[in-house]
Amino acid sequence: MMAEALERAEQRRVALIGDVAHELRTPLATIAGYVEGILDGVVETDEATWALVLDEVNRLRRLTDDLQQLSRVESRQITLAPTPVDPAHLIEAAVTRLTPQFTAKNIELYVNIEPRLPPVWADSDRILQVLINLFGNALQYTPDGGRVVIGAENAGEVIRFLVQDSGIGIAAEHLPHLFERFYRVDKSRTRATGGAGIGLTICKGIVAMHGGQIWATSAGLGCGATFYFTLPLYEHHE
Repeated sequence: MMAEALERAEQRRVALIGDVAHELRTPLATIAGYVEGILDGVVETDEATWALVLDEVNRLRRLTDDLQQLSRVESRQITLAPTPVDPAHLIEAAVTRLTPQFTAKNIELYVNIEPRLPPVWADSDRILQVLINLFGNALQYTPDGGRVVIGAENAGEVIRFLVQDSGIGIAAEHLPHLFERFYRVDKSRTRATGGAGIGLTICKGIVAMHGGQIWATSAGLGCGATFYFTLPLYEHHE
């Protein structure tokens, strides 16, 4: 058993190194191509060129920031500051952040919060990060004129949060893997990829540190998707 566990750990380590190398390769190649073109005199050093280079630099910065946060989450080095939090306040904060983007994309936004929900045990900033990630994914992968619902309901000893969209959907074979590091539904970064495929993994780690669970459902391609996560009630947070 110990040997098998070590072998699996080594396989994950090798896979992670390969994934990181893959993520770094494209922006670095783009930056190198532009710099070489500038040095050779075949690329103009105008504002548009430097803007493209800066975009790739920022892409690398986001990736390294995400990797650092992923490492801290998976090693449980993040310190939570949980307090009793009203679930409605968490959702309202996420909606406030992203409403202008939904309006610009002409996506109908519905908030469905069960009345008089009891408080959850949560670090507000961390859970807001989870909500904004899921909410942002729904925005990104729902076409103009679509519909997104964000809500919360009492489910016994936990509060169940949900973000439901009318977007591109997810095939059944991908659902069990969405929260794995660097997992992509396909090479074109279509749905639930979080750019480098790290965002959902970070969400899973944060929710797990709160004692909750996170998962996704979809009836298939073209049928939208729903992402759920749970948080314990403050009175049951043990």
